[in-house]
Amino acid sequence: MAPYKPSRRNARRPTPDPRATLLAKRDAWLREIDPDHLFHRLFDAIPGVYFFAKNRRGEMMFLSRGNREICHLRDDTAVIGLTDFDLNPADVARTYVRDDARILATGQPLLNHVELWFDHLGMPDWSVVNKMPIRSRQGEIIGVMGISQNYEGRSKMLQPFDTIARVVSHLRDHYREDVTIVEMARLSGLSPRQLQRRFKAAFGVGPQQFLIKTRLLAACRALRETQRGVSEITYECGFTDQSAFARHFRRHLGMTPTEFRNRDVP
Repeated sequence: MAPYKPSRRNARRPTPDPRATLLAKRDAWLREIDPDHLFHRLFDAIPGVYFFAKNRRGEMMFLSRGNREICHLRDDTAVIGLTDFDLNPADVARTYVRDDARILATGQPLLNHVELWFDHLGMPDWSVVNKMPIRSRQGEIIGVMGISQNYEGRSKMLQPFDTIARVVSHLRDHYREDVTIVEMARLSGLSPRQLQRRFKAAFGVGPQQFLIKTRLLAACRALRETQRGVSEITYECGFTDQSAFARHFRRHLGMTPTEFRNRDVP
């Protein structure tokens, strides 16, 4: 007797994967979008928040309008192919490239990271940056995307967290003084360890490092806006000696205080 063969009518059809169906629907819709009107344009409408995306070679593919204005770039096409070294001082660009290389190698995002950015007047400001890998449909990492938010915008977001907001406000008003971690903890009503954790979560650095950054910003303004000597500015901004000031300045801004003062502003 011949073996039984089920008819086509009785054969069980594979059950469609609902997730695959939904993803295919979304992919088809995404392919309809004009590349000039992708989601990155949404960041143009959010004050103080900037978007960027680079390929594996570190070449810019997208840069939000706020960034383009800071860099004096006319439109989207002027951005394509530029690198961090085209847009920033070399030492600062190297820190960006180092962070990107870590993301490309590990696939791990870089979250709540404080780094330096220059505004359209050539003045530095601290930004909180979040970077993530960009993956192809095959899962390969093909670039890095991120958003940066300037210090003022980040501080406004933190206002509901009253313990942090009070300390930040105190540091901005008293950065010239020797503010200790014990004093900051007392002001916040937290233990030093708790305060350290809250600051790390909010800004990616501890309160003492935040104090140093605040002093550096004040020094930058004094260097650019006054004729006072570097030595005088050192002590006015809360640094104990000129060598420490120069060391922190070069570490965070990639140049000496004198080089910053003489730097041409576009």
